[in-house]
This record gives sequence, C-alpha cells and structure tokens, in this order.
Amino acid sequence: MLKLATLVLLILPLLCAACDPVVKNVTSADGTTIYADATGDPGKQSLVFVHGFSFSGVVFDRLFTNKKLSKNFYLVRYDMRGHGRSGKPDSEEAYKSARYAEDFSAVSEAFGLEKPFYVGWSLGASIIADIIANIDPIPIAGAVALSGSPSVSEDILHNIASDLLQTLFPEFVENDNVTLGLQARVDVVETLFKNPSNIPFSLQSEYLGQTVVLTPAVSGRVASRPSDRTKLLAAGDAGTLPLMIIFGDAEKLFVPSAIIDIFKPHFKDLVLETVSGGHASFEDSSARVVTAISSFVSDVLKKQKKRALRFSL
Repeated sequence: MLKLATLVLLILPLLCAACDPVVKNVTSADGTTIYADATGDPGKQSLVFVHGFSFSGVVFDRLFTNKKLSKNFYLVRYDMRGHGRSGKPDSEEAYKSARYAEDFSAVSEAFGLEKPFYVGWSLGASIIADIIANIDPIPIAGAVALSGSPSVSEDILHNIASDLLQTLFPEFVENDNVTLGLQARVDVVETLFKNPSNIPFSLQSEYLGQTVVLTPAVSGRVASRPSDRTKLLAAGDAGTLPLMIIFGDAEKLFVPSAIIDIFKPHFKDLVLETVSGGHASFEDSSARVVTAISSFVSDVLKKQKKRALRFSL
C-alpha cells in the first residue's frame, strides 16, 4: 500500500497542473499577437473573459482568484487587440469585426476550448456580436454582457451611451491636449465604482495605469469599428444563444434600459441581473456577480443536457 507521503507526491503535480495559470501569446489569423492566460481545471466548463475599452485582462485578477469560480470553471481571459499585452496594429483593416472573431477563435483553439461561455465587460461585451456574425455554427454555449451591450454600432450608440460617456470619450482620445486626455482617464476610472472614495488608491491606480497603454490612434480605430448585430438578433429569435445582461445599480457610462429595449424583444429568455455597483460591478459586488454568472451557466447547461436527452430518446 502506498504511504500517504508518496501518494501526495504523485498527486501534487496533477493538482498544480490544473491550478497554475497558463500563459500563451497566441497568433491570430492576421498575425497579431494576442496575450491570453488560463486558470483552473481544463476538464471543467470554460468561461472566456474579455475586458473593456482601454483596459486589459488584469481587471479580472480578483475574479480569477475567486474560489467559487476557479473551483467550478476553467477560466480563460485575453487582452483585446490594441490593448494591454496584445499586439497593436494601426490599420483600419486590423479592427474590423472579423478580426475580433478571429482573435476569439485563436484563443479558443490554443486552449482547446469547446463551447465556452463568453463573458464580456463593457466594450468587451460587443465582441459577442462579432463572434456570432463571423463564426458558424455558433461557437459559444452562452454569453454574458457585463455592464455593456452585446453589440455596439453608430446607429445605437447615441441611445445606449450615457451623456457622461459621450462627454468623456472625445476627451479620452484627445491627441493634441495631453492634460485633457490624462484627466479624462482619471475621470473614467472614477466612474467605474459606485463609491470611488471607498476604493483603495492602489486599485484605482491599477486601472488608470492600464489606460496609458492604449494609444490615441488605436483608441480611435477601436471606437469607430463597424459591428453588425443582424446574426446576433437572429440567434436570439431562433433561441440558439442564451444571453445574460448584468448591470450595476449605479451604472454611469451606459443606459441599461436602452440596451435591454434593443435585445429583449429578440431574446425571450434573456436573463437580467442588477447588482449593487458601478460600471465595474464585479469589483463592487464580486460575490453577487460570481453567483449570477455561475447560476446562469449552470441553468443553461442543465437545459442543454435535457434537450440532448430528449432528442436521443
């Protein structure tokens, strides 16, 4: 019989392989390098997280150390092109909708993901439309728009963006007035939290520091990129894409009701969740957000399992 110490030594490497973060610099279809990392057990249901405008996957550091999430799911995140540690091409072609779908596919392939759930925060939520528009069949089991819209395009932007966002954004991408651009970044970071005065300076500095990596030229490309939500709405009408939208009750950058009005008519089973928090609701109310996402994923998987069983009979 194996001694306990020997057994531990045999099992420990397996446990570490399942828990240690795995970092990969993935090459997308157009040659752009996409930074990605993963935490947890690859054998569990995978969740892919993508951050918002001007930030990076670093914003999910606290979620990725959440015991409930890491115990039950395989957590993958990547930096959008133009952001963080990923490549920053400067051509207009590099920021077309198809490129964002290709980045998702490249990361999914690199980590061997099959039907992951996609969780996009803020601008990252709009990649849901890019994925559905450019990849057939639908490669995700469900999608979560976390403080964002599943699609962003010029025809709806003036309705879904708050007056504050429409004021701050031109200042944020200002290239001629450095002082104005930096102050806009400070102002944006303050809007992320329900009570900024209660947020540690170190955390606010972490968010602020990430915004400096995004150049004004690239930020213009990212913000003005075209997006077609036709196939996304069709997927909703057909009931082939489970969708959840989460907003904080102190959201300052988007107009939640306007976003819901666009998607609710097409997604009859749309799951809506309001938590106590600002734009970065996963920082203000991490436990509520984790529970909401976990419950959504669990419910979708149960329904899919029942459907598969019914078809097999």
